Amino acid sequence: MRSYDLTELEEMSALSRRTISDYVSRGLLAGPSHRGRGARYSQRDLDALRVIPRLRTILKPEFPSLTSVRDFLSELTASELRHLVRLTNERAFEIDVRRIRVQHRLKTFLPAVSPEMLGAALMKLTPEQICGVDRGQIQIGALLDVEGLNGDLGLNGHGANGAGRNGGSAPNESDDRYERFGNSTVQVRIERQALDGQREKVSLSDTIRDFAEQIELLLKASS
Repeated sequence: MRSYDLTELEEMSALSRRTISDYVSRGLLAGPSHRGRGARYSQRDLDALRVIPRLRTILKPEFPSLTSVRDFLSELTASELRHLVRLTNERAFEIDVRRIRVQHRLKTFLPAVSPEMLGAALMKLTPEQICGVDRGQIQIGALLDVEGLNGDLGLNGHGANGAGRNGGSAPNESDDRYERFGNSTVQVRIERQALDGQREKVSLSDTIRDFAEQIELLLKASS
């Protein structure tokens, strides 16, 4: 993959050396491969420099500080970052940033669901729904099919294969490959293998329990 010297980085990002140096010191960029003559910067650093100003202008309330920008950038894959760079329309940029934020939050308490499956489900939501979820105005449980969380993830009761709430198949209740979370009304099954390394994260079970409670309230309200 191509790399760049500092002069190229300045020209291609339209940012000054001082700003670039500041971003490196704050952890927004990985920084040069080494110090001194011949130092090179990665493609990811250039992509980040092109995205940072847009985050700070188009979504300023969501990114009020460079620390919040750094935290967001640290979670992005190289392909996600490249995708954001290529978006020229401000509205499209905003929606996709919000969609990525929602997907990353979902992954915290749905570790058994692949990023591809989560991404496919979220792509079916409207821009207004994505904005509502990201802003906390819409509960994600009102849009995602709870029974399909660890199987065929679907929307509004319809799985990816067209099965409704009673369609498709679920892991056997006694299958010891899964651990169950939730309450007496809403149950979420997660593969134990996916939970490896998550035991120290106490917030995982708490988040799933809160999620289950939200779904339970929605089910009671709709009955």
